Amino acid sequence: MEVILLENIRNLGKFGSKVDVAKGFGRNFLIPQGKAVPATKANLAKFEAQRSDFEQAAKARLQAAQERAAEVNNTHITIAARAAEGKLYGSIGTVELVKAFKDKGLNIARQEIRLSSGPLRETGEYAIDLQLHAEVLAVAKVTVVPEEENQ
Repeated sequence: MEVILLENIRNLGKFGSKVDVAKGFGRNFLIPQGKAVPATKANLAKFEAQRSDFEQAAKARLQAAQERAAEVNNTHITIAARAAEGKLYGSIGTVELVKAFKDKGLNIARQEIRLSSGPLRETGEYAIDLQLHAEVLAVAKVTVVPEEENQ
């Protein structure tokens, strides 16, 4: 399935490029999310006619992501979890991190959190990568402490 990208998508292509993707990926994700349109003759003509509008919208999204990154880069979050001898009972994943960010007043989506080594399973300090936009990566500091220290 050929689609026209309406924004930069990491590992796929740049804004305005015509790419070939799997039918399910295009139909179930890219098109409903407004990230692409099918590459038909009518859509190609419409895209070229509205290219400047799409570029302005893409720039606005990029700028908003950069502003969020500036806010998040200075953030330090502490999460209390049940632990013994430095090991957690369970783990801290994206859902718990989203809740911690929300408690801090930051609106971070679960899909924006990148845990390269998997969920957090030990106490300590971690640098969490946040992919806020295809071109914007922010880093937040997260400290996991045993519950007893936080009470």
